[in-house]
Amino acid sequence: MDFKVNREILGTNEVVYDGNQEQSVELDYILPDYFPDIFKLIKCQLEPRIVSSNVSGDKVAYELTVGIRILYYAEQSSAVQCIEQKMNYSKTIDLGKTCDNPMASLRSKVDYVNCRVVNQRRLDLRGAISTKVKVNFEQKQQVISDAYGMNVQLKKTPVSYAANRLNASKRITVSEEFDLGYSKPSIINVIRTDAIVISNDKKVIANKLIVKGEVQINFLYSCKKDNSDSLEAMQFTLPYSQIMDMEGIDERYECIIDASAVSCDMIIKSNSDGENKLIECELTLLINCMAIKNSTVDIVTDAYSLNYPCEYAVSNARIEKCPKQIIENFVAKASLAYNDGEIDCIYDAWAKAQNITSKVNAEKKSITIIGSVSYSVMAKSDNGTPIILENDVPFEYIISMDRLTDDSTFDAKAIVMSCSYNLASTSTVEIKAEIRICGNLYENTNCKVLSDITFDETRTKPRDGDYALKLYFANEGEDIWEIAKKYSTSVDAIMEENDLEEETLSQRGMILIPILG
Repeated sequence: MDFKVNREILGTNEVVYDGNQEQSVELDYILPDYFPDIFKLIKCQLEPRIVSSNVSGDKVAYELTVGIRILYYAEQSSAVQCIEQKMNYSKTIDLGKTCDNPMASLRSKVDYVNCRVVNQRRLDLRGAISTKVKVNFEQKQQVISDAYGMNVQLKKTPVSYAANRLNASKRITVSEEFDLGYSKPSIINVIRTDAIVISNDKKVIANKLIVKGEVQINFLYSCKKDNSDSLEAMQFTLPYSQIMDMEGIDERYECIIDASAVSCDMIIKSNSDGENKLIECELTLLINCMAIKNSTVDIVTDAYSLNYPCEYAVSNARIEKCPKQIIENFVAKASLAYNDGEIDCIYDAWAKAQNITSKVNAEKKSITIIGSVSYSVMAKSDNGTPIILENDVPFEYIISMDRLTDDSTFDAKAIVMSCSYNLASTSTVEIKAEIRICGNLYENTNCKVLSDITFDETRTKPRDGDYALKLYFANEGEDIWEIAKKYSTSVDAIMEENDLEEETLSQRGMILIPILG
C-alpha cells in the first residue's frame, strides 16, 4: 500500500552570538590657541553610536563612533567653552559559522569616563565603551504536515509561525537650515545636541517599503544676553522620508521599523545682518526594517495505523511567531540638589536611560523592565558660574501581557522623549522625564513533532476478539485520541458513536468503542 508524507519547512530565529565587546577611549588633548586657559571642568561626556553593521559569511563587522564633549570655563569668566572630538573604531567578531538571513542588533553604552586637567592647556581623557552584540539567523527544520495511506491516523496541531523574513538597512542624511529669529540671541558655540526619533510611519508598495517620520532636535548654545555670558536652549523637528528596497514585500507582511540617530552636526552660519542666527542641522539616521509574514500550518504530533504496527521519530520544533512590537510610555521623577550655594537660573535639563534589561515572567504574565535614568541640569549658580547637576536614579517598569510562555523573550529599549523641570527651592531642582519603552516581543513555543513515520507491512495488528463494539469506562479529562490509539480505531468513529462534540471527555462514564476492521 502506498504511503505518502507531506513535509513543511519551518524557519526559526536562532541566536548565533550574544556578547559584549569592549572599546577603550583615550585622548591626550592640547587646546588650540583660540581657546582660553582651563580654570575648572564642568562636564566630560562620551556619546557612542553605531554607524553601520554588516554580517558577511561567518563574521560581523561594525563601525563605532564616539563623540567626546568637554565643557569648562576660564578664570574670571562664566562663558562655557566646549571641546568636541570624534573617535572612530572598526570592530570584527568571528561568529564561528556561516548564517542564513542574519540580522544583527547592536547597542553601545558608556562604562566609565575620567578627564584630568594636566595643565591649563592640556587634558587627559580615559574611558571605556561596551557594545552588546546579538546576531540572529534563520534555522531551517522539516516537520511532517500530513500523510496518506496505510490507514494512518494523524494527530495534528495548527500553528502560526513566521514563514518569511525580510531585512533591510540604510543610512540616510537629512539636512535643513533654521533661522533663530529676532527673539533669540546669536550663537557663539553649540554646547549640547540631542536627536530623538519621535514618530515613524510606513507604507508598503510593490517590493518597497516607504518609511517616514520626525526627529526632535534639542540643542543648547552659548550666547550673550544683556552683555552677560549665558546659555539658550532650542528645540525643533526635522522630517525624514526614505524608500527601502525589500524584494517580495506586500501587504501580508508585518513591518517593524527601528530608526536611530547616528550623528547630529550643527553648523553655525551668519544671516544677512552678519549675526550668527542661522544654524544648519545635518542629521544622519540609521534605519533598520524587518518584515515578517505569518503562515498557519498543521503539524503532526502523533500517528498510528488502524492495521499495521507503526514507528515514528520525534524531534523538538521551535515555533516562532511574528514578533509583536510593544510601545509604552511612563514618567520618571528625580530631585537634584546643589550643595555649594544657591541656583540662580536653569538653562536646560535632559536625561538618558541606560543599563536596560528585561525579564519575562510567564507565570505572572508580565515583563519587568529594569534600568536607570541619568538626569542632568545645566544651571547658573548664585556666584555667576555655570554648573551641571547630575543624578542617576534606578527604575522598574512592569508591562502586563496575556500571552507569555517560558520561551518568550523581549528585546527592550528605553528612550527619554522629553524632560521638564521645576525649581523647587533655591538649591533643589525637580525633574520629570517621559520615558518610552519599546521593543519586540518574541513569542516562541517548543513542541514535540514527528519527523519520520514508518510501518511494518509484513504483519497486521491482531484483533482483540470478533466484535464490532467494546465498552470502555472513561475518566473525566481523558483524551479521545489516546483511547482511539489504544484500540486501533479512529477518533471520528468514537465521537460519532457516542454523540461527542469535544475530543476531551467532560465527565466519567461508559463509552462505546467501535472496532474498525
